[in-house]
Amino acid sequence: MYAVAPGSKVDRHPDRCTRVGTVPTPDHSLIGGRLSHLLLRRALVPFVMVGTGLMVVPRPSIAQVPVTDPPAEASSQQASAPYDHATDAPVARAVRTGEPPVIDGRPDEPVWMTAPPVTELRQLIPDDGAPGTQRTEVRFLYDDESLYVGGWLWDDGEITTRRARRDAAGGDTDAFAIYLDAQHDHRTAFRFATNPSSLKKDEAVTGERGVAGGVSDPGWDPVWEVRSSISDGVWFVEMRIPFSQLRYSGEEVQTWGLQVERKIRHNQEEALWAFTSRRERGGVARMGHLIGIEGIPLGRKLEMLPYVSGRGEYGHVLRAASATFDNPFREGSDYFGDAGIDLKYGLTSNLTLNASVNPDFGQVEMDPAVINLTAFETRVDERRPFFVEGAEIFRFGEGGIRPGPIAPQLLYSRRIGRSPQGAAPGSALYSDMPVTTSILGAVKIAGKTISGWSIGALDAVTRRETAPYIEETGLRAKAVVEPLTNYFAGRVRRDFRGGAASLGVTGTAVHRELGDPVLRSRLRSAAYVAGLDGRIDWDNRAWTLAVELSPSYLTGEAQAIDRAQRSSARYLQRPDDPERLDYNSTATSLAGLYGRIGLSKQAGEWQGRLGVTSITPRYEVNDLGFQAAADRFFVDSDFGYEQTLPGRYLREWGAHVSPRGTWNLGGDPQALGVAVSSSGQLLSYHTFSLRAERQFAAWDDRITRGGPIARAPAGYALSADAATNARATMQLRGNGSWSKDDAGGWAQGVGLGFTARFRETYEFVIGPNFSRSHSAAQYVTSVVDPLAEDTFGRRYVFAPLDQTTASLQLRLNTTFRPDLSFELYVEPLVSSGDYGELMELIGARTFEFRRYAEVGRVEAAGDGSYVVDPDGSGPAGEFSANDLSFNRRSLLGNAVLRWEWRPGTTLFLVWQQTRSGKLTPDVGDTAQQRIGSFNLGRDAGALFGLRPNNIFVIKLNYWLNE
Repeated sequence: MYAVAPGSKVDRHPDRCTRVGTVPTPDHSLIGGRLSHLLLRRALVPFVMVGTGLMVVPRPSIAQVPVTDPPAEASSQQASAPYDHATDAPVARAVRTGEPPVIDGRPDEPVWMTAPPVTELRQLIPDDGAPGTQRTEVRFLYDDESLYVGGWLWDDGEITTRRARRDAAGGDTDAFAIYLDAQHDHRTAFRFATNPSSLKKDEAVTGERGVAGGVSDPGWDPVWEVRSSISDGVWFVEMRIPFSQLRYSGEEVQTWGLQVERKIRHNQEEALWAFTSRRERGGVARMGHLIGIEGIPLGRKLEMLPYVSGRGEYGHVLRAASATFDNPFREGSDYFGDAGIDLKYGLTSNLTLNASVNPDFGQVEMDPAVINLTAFETRVDERRPFFVEGAEIFRFGEGGIRPGPIAPQLLYSRRIGRSPQGAAPGSALYSDMPVTTSILGAVKIAGKTISGWSIGALDAVTRRETAPYIEETGLRAKAVVEPLTNYFAGRVRRDFRGGAASLGVTGTAVHRELGDPVLRSRLRSAAYVAGLDGRIDWDNRAWTLAVELSPSYLTGEAQAIDRAQRSSARYLQRPDDPERLDYNSTATSLAGLYGRIGLSKQAGEWQGRLGVTSITPRYEVNDLGFQAAADRFFVDSDFGYEQTLPGRYLREWGAHVSPRGTWNLGGDPQALGVAVSSSGQLLSYHTFSLRAERQFAAWDDRITRGGPIARAPAGYALSADAATNARATMQLRGNGSWSKDDAGGWAQGVGLGFTARFRETYEFVIGPNFSRSHSAAQYVTSVVDPLAEDTFGRRYVFAPLDQTTASLQLRLNTTFRPDLSFELYVEPLVSSGDYGELMELIGARTFEFRRYAEVGRVEAAGDGSYVVDPDGSGPAGEFSANDLSFNRRSLLGNAVLRWEWRPGTTLFLVWQQTRSGKLTPDVGDTAQQRIGSFNLGRDAGALFGLRPNNIFVIKLNYWLNE
């Protein structure tokens, strides 16, 4: 046994890293391990395959399983032998202590030696199934308040470390982590990780892929402690994880899921205690067991997290063009304060009540700049702590692989507290619009009952928001821009067969108090969505069958329902399919249905999936969810080969073919294609991926934005990316893409990334990106004209579009101590869009256009618009169309100093700067300054001449517990 005896000398400084110069000797057992693995695989696999379906092994209880590690020789058979979790999962034991250890990174207290160690880890990378190359011991203690973890990690090579802020990404360091499935539901676990410099990293993981799960949530931030230290040839870890931060069953004797993970930088090794081959489906469902925990508290613990913040905004206040007085709502130096509180109360050990008054938004980092020329909304991530914690319980449709862009999200919590949806009237000269909607209060219950039901309920009320405004005459008034609204979401789920099957029910509701007539015409008064989803796994969870079903119903005044029918998700007003779409401008309700069934195989060398999705035209969840499309029938599939055993040149590789097709429910194909892709990792740990796609000719019922369906040309697309070893001190990344369609449209893009880490404290990242595209027909506008009979009495105006975008992302991360860090982020972006000659679609189901300059007349009006005569001397009347060409420049800057000066209590000092501008028509029309032209030197240089807007924020979160 390796141990640190009491009183032994241990390096007290976790920041100090002792470099060991000894070169590790080759481990000849690895050669034998590979040979034995090959012989066993070739000799035994046929017999195992024959016998798998004939043998039934009794399932003993957890208490019957001895506290021992499985023999190392078994690892080579893991990929082919039948797996019984109750008998095959390794078991560790925690020991109760009356004298908890001091968390200082020096596990030299005698009490540590009372706990039996976890020792045998097996490699996931590089040699799948081989014993870990370095000795590891992990022990577990507990008392009434916390679980304590001690780690002894020997290494005869170089111990590598670097400092980083909490939850920072990066694999260029040795690392140690444990995963706890405290509810033992085989579905959700919590990961606690660190490195030799006491990095603190935590996340909630769900699913059954990879080391611990398929979906990770790094936004989960519990209150816990960790310290590490380094000595010659070994580094140590001590953790304290309060039981109040976990959800666990109400039983007197606990059994938890457990995984131990170790990463060794100098030989690129990743090793696990509860080993599952990369060729199998593992994750939370295949963890080991932690036993021995008895008599711990069953809830009734209160935590409070109040916050206070102050914000100062400094910038140039512009005077409106027609105004005779300045903006009375802004002075150029404006100050704001805010405060709120989150509360958490343990109703039971596995059921938690969260409440919040004015929840902290928590976003001290800026969202990236985006140029969105589509009709669809851009989705952003949730970062508010109140909504992040327990979010996995509300997740609808967990089984199998969902078709990303088309699958609805029933609960998109960024809707709660969103930017107001109303606006000041057009007569307003100046207005003071709220940035967000205030949340008056929110409450959430989440957890799991003793009978095995996972439950979640969320209710929030947002305030009626008004925007003061002033008209040119000096008249002051207030406009209601967001009504008093109640949001509710609930979900229950029951697991069966040890987590290998589940059935869940979800429901959401939105109610708005619409007293204002303007908002009543814009917003729905009520919206309801339900969801039923289930999944079943078999064959050691290699196969999954998943089913999802969701109806929706919303109600409101006719104008509000009409807006929903005309939204970009459905365009029910399309004139070419009136009988099927059944557009009704007087309707006061809307109801629809979503359904999906999917079959997937996610283990073994040959893998694949097949899914079928259907969304009716009137399905709508955007009041509290997120949905981009309706009226769709989608068939997605993917079939591939994955090789995880190292070969002569590649450590691992895979190849896939992915046919897919999308139709509207009228039977018109919207997208038909097949993609071929391959990815891999070289023996040097450099990675690559390649993808080629053929898109066949189809139809497009969205291109005219509510008009008739048009032809979608066929095309091709290629993409590739490569990256050097991500665990190296310096890493280089690159990607490129190219596409072309039969109508002459094309797109090209290239991106680079460089990361440098030095002196264990600093990380520098630079990433330039450049893209160019040419669209043969970009939508501009539509105008009513009864003479346009071929397009149902409306002209649909398009123009070619050439767009060029260049951006640069810069990051500098400095970590002075594990609890003190500084981050700087800068992103300049310039983008131009040059719209060509105006033209109109000549008829439905075509991709042919009539250029106005050839058949009529187009004249510049001098105010950024054009006067268009569509047929010259013909009877059609003139109309006006805006010149949408643009040159946009933006510079985003963000600096954050974080200091977690006590557990759960953090001070933030934030500086944000934004600069934005564009070319305007009065600049001129020279080749270098014409609006829509791209000139990197001109636009990048002009960025620093723009007036900046600066925001300074100070925020303090203070954690209290009783």
